[in-house]
Amino acid sequence: MNIKLKYCGIRSWREKDAESLTYHANNRKIWINLRDAFPHPYILSDAYKFIEFAKSKDPETLFCISKNNEAIGSIGHSLQHDVERFSAEIGYWLGEKFWNRGIMTEALRAVP
Repeated sequence: MNIKLKYCGIRSWREKDAESLTYHANNRKIWINLRDAFPHPYILSDAYKFIEFAKSKDPETLFCISKNNEAIGSIGHSLQHDVERFSAEIGYWLGEKFWNRGIMTEALRAVP
């Protein structure tokens, strides 16, 4: 999957994204706002595990947010179950140096 937008792109995760994923995800300001499963410190092996997990989803539900072909964040959705079966949850984060530029707003509007 590959969606090109004005400020960013949304695409499938690639193994070669691991280094930039590690660089941007290893940030306490990001970590404190995500679920407990998000590791801190975020190391290269965490990135490879996440990318492998994202690529295993069928249908694809976890996407890379990219800028100039660099992975700068993540966005995804999951359908809920039981009494929440008509709902979905969206999760996302963006590398701190890309905050306040309209990137996440654009990505949220475009996520499939």
